[in-house]
Amino acid sequence: MYGIIEYDKDGKPICEICKKSFNRVLTHVRQKHFISEKEYKLTFGLDIGKGICSKESAERSRDATLANYDKCIGKNLLACGSKTRFVVGGEGRPKDKVQEQTRIRLKERLKDPKMIEAMFKSGQKVGKSGLGNKVRWKNLN
Repeated sequence: MYGIIEYDKDGKPICEICKKSFNRVLTHVRQKHFISEKEYKLTFGLDIGKGICSKESAERSRDATLANYDKCIGKNLLACGSKTRFVVGGEGRPKDKVQEQTRIRLKERLKDPKMIEAMFKSGQKVGKSGLGNKVRWKNLN
């Protein structure tokens, strides 16, 4: 199905090209089909920002990251990530650059009562610059 990652009975994602399952589909796609991760995700309508791997593989990666915390978080995320952080007054990401899957995921998140409550509370705190949000979230309750 377009835009949805399918998994086999063991929880491994299935390659949309050859219909075989792998712990890390994107590694397989790069090595066997010679397609970049971005190209694969765009072709099959998948969210560019989300990885495609089994739960087991994700847990192994998480454990490895935590075992190398100083290098992974301190160097890679905090130091190198400074180039891509939000900057007050920055242009941000325009709507036309947001992937369809990201848009769908965010819309689904907004249906969660906890999210609605959090947004309502943040809307009550905003000053003049956030009046649009304050009015928008006031109408939800």
